[in-house]
Amino acid sequence: MTISRVACVVSTNWLREQLGTNIKNQISKKLRILDTSFLKNKEVDTYTTCYLQEHIPQSVYFGLHNCVESTPELPRNLPDPQCFSEYVRTLGVHPDTHIVAYDRFGPTPAFRAWWIFRLYGHKNISVLDGGLRKWIADGYETTNELVTVEPSNFEAKLDKSLIRSYEDMVRNAETKHEQVLDARAVDCDTITNEDMDGGVIPGAKHIPFENLFSSDGTFKSDTEIKALFDGAGVNLEAPMVGSCFTGMTACGIAAAAYVLGKDIPIYYGSWTEWRQRAPEELKQRYKKAS
Repeated sequence: MTISRVACVVSTNWLREQLGTNIKNQISKKLRILDTSFLKNKEVDTYTTCYLQEHIPQSVYFGLHNCVESTPELPRNLPDPQCFSEYVRTLGVHPDTHIVAYDRFGPTPAFRAWWIFRLYGHKNISVLDGGLRKWIADGYETTNELVTVEPSNFEAKLDKSLIRSYEDMVRNAETKHEQVLDARAVDCDTITNEDMDGGVIPGAKHIPFENLFSSDGTFKSDTEIKALFDGAGVNLEAPMVGSCFTGMTACGIAAAAYVLGKDIPIYYGSWTEWRQRAPEELKQRYKKAS
């Protein structure tokens, strides 16, 4: 499906201009900046150790894993819709609010937030290109001051066109209707190491998540991204579905397709679920992959 919508990424210059002259106090319902950063060490509170120390002015913290009940098959499960609705209301996200998501460590959380909000019906969201590191490198101000936002009446509405389940993927393995785009690097252990039950979904085409970004952490140009898709043998005129290891970096592949004019779903269980549920003939080893 060809589409035209809100920009997938916005520049630091653009965001700074939106904040205006009194960047600390002019809080508008029209713009909500979300700090989506999280540390992999769950024993460390990212909100306290990072956000409270330094963040972009007017930003509020978004806990990416709030309202999420993880399982062994789905460690990056979807948030509960009702819980997510109540949580997002506290962030002041209204129907016409433009969300700008950023992170401080790497782009993965911001693109996951981009996908989650769109999955639950809020399409008016962008990712800050280059994140907090680019913001600081460009000489823009950070703060440790907190802001108060007006609660909203946000209601999550699942867009089923943006998601694929295990059952969907099993059917797709038979029909080959959708091209599977795998965001994992081809030399990662979760692909190559059979002792870790590594492998690929049959027929997967690889566009490593890291290859989507320039050295400064910004998204590559549309031309460069298209070259990555072409190099992987992807037909942009045919249906696609994104996948990875746990459903995180696949969101970056969905974003890359988005900038090329395509709205594609992701398989949110990805390889972690597939390797535990799929029959052996569908747990293809990379050395046998075509």
